[in-house]
Amino acid sequence: MGMTREEFAVLVKAMKAVYSSENFIADKDAFNVWYGLLQDLPYEQANLAIQKYMTSERFPPTIADIRTKATEIIAPAEESMSELQAWALVQRALRNSGYNSEEEFAKLPEACQRAVGTAANLKEWALMDSDQVATIEQSHFIRNYRTSVQRMKEEARLPENVRMLIADMGKKHAALMEKAVDQQIEMQKIEVPEEKTEPPSGMSNETRKRLDEMYEKFGVKK
Repeated sequence: MGMTREEFAVLVKAMKAVYSSENFIADKDAFNVWYGLLQDLPYEQANLAIQKYMTSERFPPTIADIRTKATEIIAPAEESMSELQAWALVQRALRNSGYNSEEEFAKLPEACQRAVGTAANLKEWALMDSDQVATIEQSHFIRNYRTSVQRMKEEARLPENVRMLIADMGKKHAALMEKAVDQQIEMQKIEVPEEKTEPPSGMSNETRKRLDEMYEKFGVKK
């Protein structure tokens, strides 16, 4: 549950006591903007984040500064996990993924799941040559894991309502793409009628040829 306006007002008062800049959350409009972008944070988390910032920084914080500090407080374990430690978890999961890939995939931390992609990928790796997994797939995983962790950090800094809007837009985009693919598949199923090569009268090509020769011989126009 997020904090109330009254709780946020207490935090603003504390920040103003430390940072005396006249332009820092100077009026009601500024207060409303700040509260709107920080209200999803629980009061205790926001309070601790602001205290951490005030004890180490000389200049007033931005909204992004506070959200970054708040994210660091509750950072998931995988954010502090090295890439090789994450790969070790995947290697352990591969031992049973030949037959139980769905279950093993579900056990992985979210950042690992994003880097692997799907349970089907986990199963495919489990059935691959071990040398290929230890070289090519490990390299791909480490690159994807690094990107996934960074993306998770960025997502965590966003207000909850913004994250929901982005997720909703992503679902709508995926639905539109799926619809476009379905339409393309349906269009490919439409059979183009073949041109008829036989004479419409039903006579054979040989008969038609001989008839054409006779027309030409006697000067008859068809």
